[in-house]
Amino acid sequence: MKFISYDGEIEICDGAIKIKKGKKDLGRAIKFSDIVSITLKKPVLTAAGCIHIQVLGAKTYSSVANVTHYATDMNAICFRKPQYEEALSFKEDLEKAISEMASSQSLNSLNMDGLRQLKQLLDEGIITQEDFDKKKAQMLGL
Repeated sequence: MKFISYDGEIEICDGAIKIKKGKKDLGRAIKFSDIVSITLKKPVLTAAGCIHIQVLGAKTYSSVANVTHYATDMNAICFRKPQYEEALSFKEDLEKAISEMASSQSLNSLNMDGLRQLKQLLDEGIITQEDFDKKKAQMLGL
């Protein structure tokens, strides 16, 4: 999914986002694991709204920060009022993608721990090679 505004664009890719601000920016990738938070500022009156991607080690803004604080930030894309619903939907999709990846990594970590324990049982002669192979296939979803 991609969000394009007058100020730039953000695209959700496999495990990362690509963000490009302005016409001359070549863009950069930010891994999901480096994203600390995603802030969506709603446009008000004549002021634009913005999506800000907070990354590890970058400048933080107070909760009362407005779009002018984010305007020069390379990890913020400003948009106009008609795009608010699209921006909100994009933020939700990005948060969902990050959450799904975190869950998947957690599950993979649990599977690896389980496989190590299973291998230890095989090495100790507590289970047979056949039992090990069946359970391994089951744990890996094969």
